[in-house]
Order: sequence, then structure tokens, then C-alpha cells
Amino acid sequence: MLEEIHEQEKLTLNEYIAIFQKYKFIIVGIAGAIVLISLIFSFLEKPVYGAKTVIMLENINTGTTFFKMTDPIGMLALLNNQIQIIKSRKLFVRVNESLKEDTILKNMDYEKVSASRNRVSVSSFQDTYIIEISYKDNDPFLAAYIANRIAEEYYRMNLEVQKSTVSQVRMFLEEQLIKIENELNRAESLLRDYKKTSKISTLTSESQILLTQYSEFEAEYNTVLMDIETNNKQKEYLTKILNETQKNLVEDISKYKSTVMEQILTDITNTEAMKSTYLSRGYSNDHPKIIEMEKRITQLKEQLREESAKTYQDRLVAADPVKYSNQIVEDLLEINTNIAFLNAKKSGLSSILESYNKEIKKLPDQAIQLARLQRNATVNEEIFLMLKRRYEEAKLQEVAEVGNIRIIDEAVKPDPKYPISPKKDRNLMLGLITGIFLGVTIAFILFFLDESVKTTEEIEVYTGEEILGIITFIGNKNGKREKQRRQPKKLSEDELIERIRTKLITNMEPHAPIAEAYRSIRTQLKYRSKEGEKIVYVITSSIPGEGKSTTLANLAITVVNLGKKILIIDADMRKPVISKIFNVRNGMGLAHYINRNATFADIIRTTEIENLDLITHGTKPINPSELLESNLMKELLDFCRTKYDYIFIDAPPVNVVTDPIILANYADKILWVVSPGMSKRKDLRHAKKLLIPVKRKIQGIIVNNAKTDVSSYYSVYYKKYYGEGA
Repeated sequence: MLEEIHEQEKLTLNEYIAIFQKYKFIIVGIAGAIVLISLIFSFLEKPVYGAKTVIMLENINTGTTFFKMTDPIGMLALLNNQIQIIKSRKLFVRVNESLKEDTILKNMDYEKVSASRNRVSVSSFQDTYIIEISYKDNDPFLAAYIANRIAEEYYRMNLEVQKSTVSQVRMFLEEQLIKIENELNRAESLLRDYKKTSKISTLTSESQILLTQYSEFEAEYNTVLMDIETNNKQKEYLTKILNETQKNLVEDISKYKSTVMEQILTDITNTEAMKSTYLSRGYSNDHPKIIEMEKRITQLKEQLREESAKTYQDRLVAADPVKYSNQIVEDLLEINTNIAFLNAKKSGLSSILESYNKEIKKLPDQAIQLARLQRNATVNEEIFLMLKRRYEEAKLQEVAEVGNIRIIDEAVKPDPKYPISPKKDRNLMLGLITGIFLGVTIAFILFFLDESVKTTEEIEVYTGEEILGIITFIGNKNGKREKQRRQPKKLSEDELIERIRTKLITNMEPHAPIAEAYRSIRTQLKYRSKEGEKIVYVITSSIPGEGKSTTLANLAITVVNLGKKILIIDADMRKPVISKIFNVRNGMGLAHYINRNATFADIIRTTEIENLDLITHGTKPINPSELLESNLMKELLDFCRTKYDYIFIDAPPVNVVTDPIILANYADKILWVVSPGMSKRKDLRHAKKLLIPVKRKIQGIIVNNAKTDVSSYYSVYYKKYYGEGA
């Protein structure tokens, strides 16, 4: 049963339309209020303008970095790092410092102009190295000016970072040049003094060859040492820029060497030593053996780079590729690879130098000393020349450094007529949509919070009975609906009776919609009974005020028009109204008859309508239920069947007293009057339970006072046929 109720409670399209019609003023009011608020805020809010500048990252190293820029992870990492730099506090400090001293702004009478990190947005274009910097401000000129200033300061900061590494190398080489120059002067001075004192100016040809070869290898060895120290200086500088977490990660990775890396470094050492041995034996650099070894060393170096990249990448990805794969970290890892290669080369040269030292020691003492002094002077001279050359290269590189940022599209002043915020049209549309949604939501909340039964479908579900007919709201004499007006005060009993009288179909046009509705119910009752059958109907409702007495009176009048003889019995002894509706004197009535204080002839009343008689309630007894349960009530009804075709008993509401159940035991059929909007679901459920003992006698439901604006399936067609106000 609950599943059936749940299924039946699903709203139809017509019911949705009816809800909109009922709560249309609430929906329109809320929607209008939200739209008005949106408009007020739109016009009160200061306009905001946006300007964009576009930059591009250039000279991206795509072949030597540990995260290849063709790799989405590496590319994303690089772009994310640059975006975070643009948003950084450090950059905005620079921007604001430059704005304070800006003469253009001062000449334009701008005071205290500053850039805010909250107003900038940075994004990148997919699969490119292009970054868009957007800045918002209430002043269109400042929006463009500050956007350009952010791009300019970012360019300068990037250029400083690019130059700083080269500058560190240049300063280191400059220091080393001074140091080596002093050592060279000292070595040459010692050599001159020794030649004067020892009277030895030259060595034998064999000793000279040995010394020349040794000097060449030692010069190469010292060059390797210088390269190692240069790389260490670069590493030291770059490490200072990193935070503690990055320093620890790079240091950890730098110490790690895979088994493959160890093997490659050993091969480099051995190959360098072998190459030096061949050179010491007189092989020239053009000799096939030497060329083969140079090629082998180049291959090993490339293998070392690839293996290092793979090892470092695996360990960086395990940590956080986006966080640690910036250019500085990659430069450090490249330096670490170079240092490893140079250390391997140093080991190879060191072994050959040791063999030369053994040969030199075999020379006479004076020759050894002269050889040593000549060697020192020659080595220092070669180192000095090498440093001088590299120093000049570093100076040129420092001057030529232009960074890897290019501004490709400067921001322009936006049109003051077109701010990016507020968007009045968009706000109006959003306000309208929000208002309608909120209004409809509240309308449905009110609808579902209202426990009253609203449609004929709901009535069928909660009563479990079929509907015999629908009586729409009775208005004027034509049966047309009038707008309900709030009463300034509660109606008196006489005023209420007078209002009920106006609703009798005798006061309406013959073809009024209400009259037609009662004729439809009359037809239903006729064809649900046998020809010539005398029937007693009990008319009841769930709660007071649903119009059962009015419905009974109009139904009786409608049946009389068929030429039938009708009797109405007012059995609602607590709130009797039938006698007043037909303007008949109460006098002796039903209570007197059951108490044996009157005869049938004493209690019968005729009305102004031919063939329509009435038995009034009589006195108001203390115990109506016990009185109605008397056998005399059954005898009275049996007697009335012999004189009348139809008998209509006006019974009290079933949820209030038990009288309808008692009367139903004597009657043939029960007519249940339900008024939508007044009866609640719980009322119908309770009435249904109370009527279970006499359920088989329930003829059906008469829907009274149905409002066509909260229509059901049936009333929609009713309205279409008769027309509202037709």
C-alpha cells in the first residue's frame, strides 16, 4: 500500500503547472528581488579592468637536461616553476620598488601605486613555452602598466640569475689568474737562479724529451684539477640558492652512484691511462690508436651522462618531479656528472704521472733539480695561458648573456567601456536564473509542507475509493467562481447559513457548470443501482467544513428533478444545518421520534421544492450516538423506504464522532465528501481506517469545492469544457 501511495504521489505535468500557478507570485517576487539585488550590486561595484602580457621561454635546453622538455612531466615542471616565480613575493617586491621610483606615474599624478599578488593570474598555453600574465585593476591604465612592469621585472630577474653563474666562474678564473701568474714568475725566477749557480743551462736530449712529456701530462692534469675546482665553485654557488629540502635531495643524489656508473667511471680511468701511455711512447694525436681511444672516451662520457640522467630522474620523480626539476637543480646534476668524469680522467693521468716520476728520479741530481724547475715553469706557463683563454671566454659569455625570456606581446590599455567585472548582463541572467530556481524551490517546499490533499489523484490514493464527481468552487448565481476575499471577522451562524443557501443549485442557471456537475453525480448513482431500487444514502466527510450538507442538499434537489420522491434526514444532531438551509422550522424531529415523543407525521416537513421532504434533527440530545443506535432508527428507515425513492441522511464527520458508522449499518450506501485544500492526508487516512467496517457500502467520493487552479487530471478537462468564467 505504501508503495502504491508513493507511486501515486509522483506529480504529473499538469500538477507541476498548477503548482506554478498557485505560487506564481512567490516565484515572481523572489526572482524579481534577486534580479534587483544583482543589478544594485552590479551598478555599485567598481569596474575592474584586465590587461594581459605574453612572454615566451627561449633557449630551452632540450638535450642535456635530466627531464627532457619533450617529456610532459619535464615541460609541466618547467612552466609551473616559472609561473610560481612570477607569482612570488620576491618578484612583487621588485615590482613595487620600481613603481615607487617611476617617473611616468609621478608625472601622471599617480600616488602610492603598488602591485598586488592577489590581482595577478598566470597561465600557460598547452604544448608551448608561452606564458600569459594577466593583471586586474580599477584603473585601465594601471592594469596594463603594472602587467608590463611585472613582465619586465621578471625578465630582469631571470637575466640576473642567468648571468650570476657565469659571473661566478669569471671571478674565480680572475682569482686563479693572479695566483698562477705569481707562481709562474716565482718558478721562472728559481729556474734562472739555479742555472746561474749550477752552471747547467740545458739537459740531455733524452732528459729533455722526458721532461717535455711529463710537463705536457702534468699541464693536462692541472687543467683537469682546475676544471674540477671550477665546477665545484659553480656547484657551491647554485647550492646556496636552493632551500634546505632541495639541498638535501641534491646532496643525496650526488653521492649515489649506480653499479653501471661505477663501471663506466672505471673504464674512463683505464682508457685515459692507456691513452697517456701511448702518447708517452711517441704516438701522435693523429695515430689511429689515439683516435680510437678518444672516440672510446667520448662514448663513455655520453654513457655516463645518460646513466646519470636516468638515475637522477628516477630518484627525483620518486621525491617530487614538479618541485625539484627546476633549471637550477638540473644544472647541479649536470655539474655532478662533469665532476665524476673529470675525477675519472684525473685518476688516469695520475697513474701516468707516477710512472714519469719514477723515470725522472733516475737522472743525476743536478739534472733532476733542473728538470723539476723547468717542469714547474713550463706547467705554470701552460696553466696561465689556459686560464687566460678561459677568462676571456667567460667575459665574452657574461656580456653576451641575454637570458631565456622574451616579451612577445605587451599589455595595452583596455577600453574603459568594457570592464571585465562586473558583467551586468551576466549578473542579470545569473540573478534571474538563481531567483527563479530559488522561487520554484520555495514554492515546492511550501507545496510539500502543506499536508492538505490538493488533487483528485491524491484523494483516490488516500481514501482508496473512486471519485463519483467533482464539484468546483461555487461562486455566484451562475455557478461561476468568484475570488475569495478574506473575511474581516468570523461569520455568525446566520451569515454562514445564508451563504450556504446561495450555493443551492436552485439559485443558479440551469446550465451552470456546478449544476452540470451534480447531474453527472446523479447519473453515476442511477447507473450504480438497480431499476426501482429504494436506496438510503449516508452523507459524511472526514472533518467539519468540507461542505457535506451543501452537497447533500444540491444532490437531493438534482435527483428530485428526475421526478423521484426524496427524503432528507438531518442526523447531525451536534451541528444541524439542514432545516436552516431549506428554511424549514425545526420543531419536532428525529430525536423526538426515537425517544417516542412524536410520530412520523409529527416529524415530517415539506419544503418549497416539490417531492422533497425533510426530517429535522429535533432537540439536541446529550447522547446522540446511543440514540441513533436505537432499533427505532432502523424501523424509521424501513418505513421511509416504503414512501420515498431515495433517502439522504446528513451524518456528522466520521473523524469527529462514531455516528456515521452507526447510521451506515442501517443504510445502503455511503457517500464520502472530500474538500481539496481542507482535508489533510492524515485526516483521510484516519477516516479510511474508521470506515473499514462499512467499506463495502462506500459508493464513492464526491470532491467538493475543487479549485481549478490547483487542478487534477479530471478538473483540467472540466475547465477546458466549461471554461473558467464562461
